[in-house]
Amino acid sequence: MPERRDFFRRTREMMERYEQGDYTGALALTLQVAAEFPEQHGRTCFWKICLLTRTKEIPAALKVLAEALDAGWWWSEMQLRRDPDLEPLQGLAEFERLVMLSEQKHAAAQATVRPEMLVREPPVGTARPSPLLIALHGQGGTAEADLSLWEKACSRGWIVAALQSAQLAWPGAYAWDDREKARDQVLAQFESLCTGYPVDRSRVIVGGFSQGGALAMRLALTSSLPARGFLSIVPGMIEQELLTEWAGARREVPVRGYIVAGGRDPRYGFFQQACETLPQHGVPCRMEDHPEMAHEFPPDFEHSLDEALGFILA
Repeated sequence: MPERRDFFRRTREMMERYEQGDYTGALALTLQVAAEFPEQHGRTCFWKICLLTRTKEIPAALKVLAEALDAGWWWSEMQLRRDPDLEPLQGLAEFERLVMLSEQKHAAAQATVRPEMLVREPPVGTARPSPLLIALHGQGGTAEADLSLWEKACSRGWIVAALQSAQLAWPGAYAWDDREKARDQVLAQFESLCTGYPVDRSRVIVGGFSQGGALAMRLALTSSLPARGFLSIVPGMIEQELLTEWAGARREVPVRGYIVAGGRDPRYGFFQQACETLPQHGVPCRMEDHPEMAHEFPPDFEHSLDEALGFILA
């Protein structure tokens, strides 16, 4: 997926400026990335609003948000409220008006959304029942965009099911923001998979990227799913207290974890922390370290997939 890798690369360049506090430079790069990847408008436009706010160009930030809403775009109220970059806008009359308008558009779109699931089976003649790999996209992602990466497990005899959240983040993009709704959706889709496909319930692994990776950890650690373990690619941040609670949950089946970490990801410290915390609660965990990688899939994800499946089922 060369276009996606190019987008990850350009995003990394922008985030490096951001992490250094060079918001003006990050904004300039964002404008370039927006022109290079128009299909990522929902993401790059939001970055633009955030960076204009960081550079104290408040009227410009509000103008970009207003123009985006006029053009048919919107973001969930949760995203507009929780992003620390937008803290200076909270309470401003114009921002509050735009947030309300955005949420109205979001609610109207959300009313028509249903969970999606894309399933790929192993080649004909593969022994059945088959192990199941559930794949969860990141915030702002889709099942279709990630499927080509995960479905490589089919050639190893796995059924692969890429699930798409029923929670909209912005037009055409989905998120797992509400953890309880996310858990309930995945559990319902898992039961549907077991009804419709020859799933070996004793060999289930849940994987995910970013926000989906954090959800995968929760589902496996708390035994919400009868999973043997999780494969999390640069998982989203989990509060230490919550991680400890999940790790200490009572489980009837031993669980293992595999985290793919990017050394240039802002969450790198969390990845290390998770791999230190989990074994203390009886959860073996391996961290695959990519020092030059940021918040993205590793370039040879097929190798990571092989290593993770082997480690978790060991």
